[in-house]
Amino acid sequence: MSRALEIPVEDFGMISLQSDKEIPLNAQCAVFAESEVVSLLHAKTEKKDIAKSVNDAVASRITSMARKVGFEKDIELIGGMAKNTGFVQSLKKALESEIIIPENPEFISAYGAALINE
Repeated sequence: MSRALEIPVEDFGMISLQSDKEIPLNAQCAVFAESEVVSLLHAKTEKKDIAKSVNDAVASRITSMARKVGFEKDIELIGGMAKNTGFVQSLKKALESEIIIPENPEFISAYGAALINE
């Protein structure tokens, strides 16, 4: 989505935090969601508002899945999305839970794989 919005991926989260609007994205797949984003751009919607809506939509999908299987409070978020501060805030709000970000969250899965392979 950062490409569609022409926002550097490392800036996506901070830009999304500048928005206070809630614009629902209804698409369930990335292709249709990107079409919605393009439509919003053509409608002159501000990029910060679209970026927030993307983060909110992903957080909403994750929350829906998490509620189906159950989860504990104080969730640790790993992977590259943990670097997206806007997404972290959206997820925290959607889950109504604290989100813990470990050091180097994008490498945690690789660390685990290395430990298992020992």
